[in-house]
Amino acid sequence: MKNVNYLKLNILVLSLFMAFTTNADDVSLTELYGPAAFDYSSNKVSSEVSANAISDYDFNQINGTGQITSGDIAAIKQIVIAEPTATNTSANNVATPVTSPVAQATQQPATSLVGQTAYTTGVNIANNINLSNFTTKTITTAKVQATQAPSYALINANTKHIYAVKDQTTRYNPSGLTNLMTAYIATQYLKMDSILKVNRTAVKGLPKDASISALDVGDTITLKDALASMFIKGAVDSANVVAENVSNSIDDFVSLMNVTATSLGLTNTHFVDPSGIGNNESTALDMAIIMAKVCENPELINLLSLHEYELPASRRREKLHLWSKNTQLNPDNSTYNADVTASRLAFTNASKWCISSMMSYYNNNIIAVVLKAEGSQFGDTKKLLEFGKIATTEDLAVK
Repeated sequence: MKNVNYLKLNILVLSLFMAFTTNADDVSLTELYGPAAFDYSSNKVSSEVSANAISDYDFNQINGTGQITSGDIAAIKQIVIAEPTATNTSANNVATPVTSPVAQATQQPATSLVGQTAYTTGVNIANNINLSNFTTKTITTAKVQATQAPSYALINANTKHIYAVKDQTTRYNPSGLTNLMTAYIATQYLKMDSILKVNRTAVKGLPKDASISALDVGDTITLKDALASMFIKGAVDSANVVAENVSNSIDDFVSLMNVTATSLGLTNTHFVDPSGIGNNESTALDMAIIMAKVCENPELINLLSLHEYELPASRRREKLHLWSKNTQLNPDNSTYNADVTASRLAFTNASKWCISSMMSYYNNNIIAVVLKAEGSQFGDTKKLLEFGKIATTEDLAVK
């Protein structure tokens, strides 16, 4: 309690101090974390407060109290103390907006992905994964065990068969599953080691309860690190940075998300942001199609298989060791599911638990999506994937 009171006193004192000393370059960080986040002697975010900042989302969303104890912080993550390291950038590796995958190899500047260009690009990158190409496969040897979530979908991305679907047309908020589309589009234009620039518009004015990777104006981050922080912690700032480095603005990128969804035949999907904090809409079946596209990329599968990740230090914070709540990816947890090759878990108060998971079975990508679960997300996923094994066996035997 003494430490908490001491921290509150520091916040009050530094608030007064910041009122007279804050400059324009500090605005984005102070808006997000408050003045106590800064150690002005070292010009870095303090370990304790950076832990709080990265933890706010978890506890505000789940407990609704916004109260974080030192035990809570320790249980969720570990802050690794280290000096910030410089990021090497080269002219050929700095991300710039591009118009087609052809430009990916050279990373040359190009025009923003908007309007007809964005629509044409969306159609081109969709390839043959399209909801219209999927048909329902009737499985005669088994049925899906009873699930609790109101909506789910189970598909085989290779045979293009829908094995099971519940509430096929009702639109739900997919929460952070939204950034599966963000990642898919980004990897069409940028390499994993591409250097992304952090602009003020990507990190300012974020909701106080948003999960973040504590990026600041002028920082750089690789696409790989940005995607990892999106998948593992739902980092909103990282998603915005990715969007702005593919298109010239977040709005332009959201337009590309929607035209790409259209090109995939996803008529029940509409995006309003790249991170999933807004009122995005989709169905379990539509999200399964997006996951099918994502899982065509081995690098994305690898990132979606991780339950922890270390973000390199930035200019004003230490390294961050991120831990995921997706315990089905953690071999040390009782809910670990060895069948799952890739998975994205997300939660907000509005969306409840949403999860998209992929299992490789007989070299077929079997994808299960569960929306609006209230604690049943792992159990429902396991039931779906167990049925997926039976369905795939029957499907391939017929084939």
